[in-house]
Amino acid sequence: MRTAKALSNEGKMGESTFRASITSDMFNYSFKPEMEKKLRLFADHGFQYIHWCDDWNNDLLYTQQNIELHSRLVASAGLECIDVHGAATGTICICAEGQEERDKYIQLLRNRILFCSATGGDAVVIHPPNGKGGSKGLGWKLDRSLQILDKVRPLCEDLGIALAVENCFPSDEKILEYYFDRYPPEFIGFCFDSGHANVNRNLDHLLRFGYRLKALHLHDNRGKKDDHQPPFWGTIAWRELMQWIKDCGYRKPVNFEITHNPELFKGAVEEFLDYSMRSIRKALALVEA
Repeated sequence: MRTAKALSNEGKMGESTFRASITSDMFNYSFKPEMEKKLRLFADHGFQYIHWCDDWNNDLLYTQQNIELHSRLVASAGLECIDVHGAATGTICICAEGQEERDKYIQLLRNRILFCSATGGDAVVIHPPNGKGGSKGLGWKLDRSLQILDKVRPLCEDLGIALAVENCFPSDEKILEYYFDRYPPEFIGFCFDSGHANVNRNLDHLLRFGYRLKALHLHDNRGKKDDHQPPFWGTIAWRELMQWIKDCGYRKPVNFEITHNPELFKGAVEEFLDYSMRSIRKALALVEA
């Protein structure tokens, strides 16, 4: 089976190499299908790749048995995992104040790095500290987060796994500059989230970081809430966005972080997957050769 590391280096962008990935938690907040069933549903609706997003918001540590089981289920569904969302909670996070919470976050991040490597991925997405750009509070949080990054760096380098910092806040530009000034791209990269950029209205400030692009969270909204809907549902300019991704030389499958919301879509699982895949194909076709 080809890994995401190999996939990221093969071919030119366009046509068959502009491939679609979907996040594994698409139905975790509504229909909640069993893991095996939802993975097969993704494959049956045309997806070949997934971004593992289960358990991103809790402190569950995967055992070796968990890792082997999830890897087997992904492979048996005919899917490949390209990258993984790191996990965190309100207190167990990258800028945790207490030593106990920092130690737990390091353990959790190492766990997801090992999981990513075992499933064939090449990047783990992490959420940065929150805070107003340039404020002392944000500066302290960023400085504190370096202790965690330095602890996991040897493991990342040994396994060939990068950490991809996701844009989450209005202060994203300063946050990304802070990390990119201190670490090489082989260790710290960028996870671009289109929905967050639309809500925070900072897309223009983020485009210059395309040279660090390691992972994608693509989805649509109408600029007010983080709705995580398929392309063309909201107000994002998809042609310009897809052209930017192509111009960055991004060669991994293009991942869409779409979430089913029963308040926004009343149909069944299969109907939402059909709708999502049609929207995704339309977005990919904007820049296919």
